[in-house]
Amino acid sequence: MKKLLLVFSLFAISLSVSAQGTWVPQATGFTPVSTGVTYISAVDTNVLWIAAYDGVDTSIKRQDFSRTIDGGLNWVAGLVPAPSTFANCMIFGLNADTAWSMLYDASSVYGGGIWKTMDGGLSWTQQDSGIIFSDPLSFPNVVHFWNDSVGFAMGDAYDVDYEIYTTTDGGDNWVRVPFANVPPPLNNEYGIVGHYNVIGDTVWFDTNKGRVYRSVDRGLNWTVSNTGHIIPVDGAMDICFYNSMEGFARLYNNTAGTNTVKRTSDGGDTWTAGTVTGNMFGSDVQYVPGTVSRIMSSGTNINFAGTSYSDDGGITWTTIEQLDQRSALGLVDSLHMWVGGFTASPTAEGIFKFEFLTPVACNDPSVSPGIASASDSVLCANDTLVVTSTGVASPSVGDYYGVSWVVSSADISGSVNPLNEPSLVLIYGITSPAPSTSTRAYVNDGVQIGAGSPYGIYYWTPVVFGNATSATPPTNFQDLTLDPACTYTGNSVMVDVAAPGDPRCSTVGISKVDAVKLAVFAYQENENTVRLHINAATQAEMQVEMYDINGRRVYTGNMYLSKGSNVEMININDLRGGTYMIKAVSNGNQTVTKLVIF
Repeated sequence: MKKLLLVFSLFAISLSVSAQGTWVPQATGFTPVSTGVTYISAVDTNVLWIAAYDGVDTSIKRQDFSRTIDGGLNWVAGLVPAPSTFANCMIFGLNADTAWSMLYDASSVYGGGIWKTMDGGLSWTQQDSGIIFSDPLSFPNVVHFWNDSVGFAMGDAYDVDYEIYTTTDGGDNWVRVPFANVPPPLNNEYGIVGHYNVIGDTVWFDTNKGRVYRSVDRGLNWTVSNTGHIIPVDGAMDICFYNSMEGFARLYNNTAGTNTVKRTSDGGDTWTAGTVTGNMFGSDVQYVPGTVSRIMSSGTNINFAGTSYSDDGGITWTTIEQLDQRSALGLVDSLHMWVGGFTASPTAEGIFKFEFLTPVACNDPSVSPGIASASDSVLCANDTLVVTSTGVASPSVGDYYGVSWVVSSADISGSVNPLNEPSLVLIYGITSPAPSTSTRAYVNDGVQIGAGSPYGIYYWTPVVFGNATSATPPTNFQDLTLDPACTYTGNSVMVDVAAPGDPRCSTVGISKVDAVKLAVFAYQENENTVRLHINAATQAEMQVEMYDINGRRVYTGNMYLSKGSNVEMININDLRGGTYMIKAVSNGNQTVTKLVIF
């Protein structure tokens, strides 16, 4: 979740806008919460292999992989049997049974190896152990196969030249490419893990010195060119070719979220300055196979996170979504695309598949902001209000569409332009596409209402919209210009936001209304544990979810409640300090509370 500002700010559940479709979550099967996807090898429309990294503590070394053979409906995770000090570089899948996993050794200066499976990941064998990437100064970067026999692997220079190998027997034996076939590296020059392109027999990889190596014979002979990029310390560039001659090399500024681009039309022999319009995100950039020049990009930087696409070879970019952290891309064709994320649990999230949406016109009879309701009519100090609209269906046409909520000091039910209402005081973020049930939360902590606006009567109102526009990619609802003919404002729900000490409130932190249904109070007991105090009206099972400030689910669990007071513990070993929201649902009742972990 992210605080969004107009006059004051509110927590928004998510912000994700798209004119094309939406990323649908799939469960990677990885067990640790916040496991990230570092590399995706998309074999075909059904088979994908992925490699993991630790999204909380990158110093933790991971050998995890996961595989799907049904387009992501089911993922089965496993471990490559490398030493515990080894960590994933990348994975390359040839088919449902065969894959190669490349790892480096973080216990020494470096070194590493390649492991192969031929039974879908049930067993792995290290190839040419003690020969390839065995020197402590080695660092493996890339492994790729054209078929079950012919492949190449590339690593940094540790002696005179880049450590490049070829194989013609599936990797049982690797032969190092002669030094004479590879232009020597510059001083302190090295390649980047997973940074390579292959089109036909041609393969390219880039370096930290702004150079691009190319082989037109599957890695046997190489040439090198200089893009002119000057790479900062700890920086890197990406290359992206969309045919054998045309492509670009981009240098991403992680602080400003901007790109410097050099383009080529001769396969990388020469490079000229290019331009970029729109958001090209910084984590990954890849060509979509089977298209003329469609490129996808993704980003995990919290300030510049999201996905986008270009249909002109990376010049003009259209944002698919913003503020949702997306890592590696895996693209089969324009209809089958995946992007990495972070695991919420072994059965929730971690990777996302793109689904195109059928456009819904503004005048479609199904369009509705739904029926809004609130968990409280009187919101006591430090209590949490949950507003819900059921039966939501938004238009899905134009640049931006979806659902949001606004808060006003007057009833604005049915307004055709709720952002222009003079009574408007608070605005939530956008959810696109709109879910059938839209939910928002508000904590009466005296900041937005209290210190900013006086305590009293306020109205929460859902809004669905289509055909909205924005001069720049929006970060929240008020950035949009709404189309009155395509904006549908629902019924306003009145809530009395009470000041501290209001006699209508039975206890601090729990309103009388919530205490009858479901109330949750959370606090950090120690560095490893959060204690939940729960009041329940009846015996029931309760589902608990915890979200970090970026909207990423970091915990989910089920608890059995007895009638009355309950105490439950949540382990927070893997969570960093910061602000979190805890959502609890039991017996049809829902409550949300805020937690700060130190």
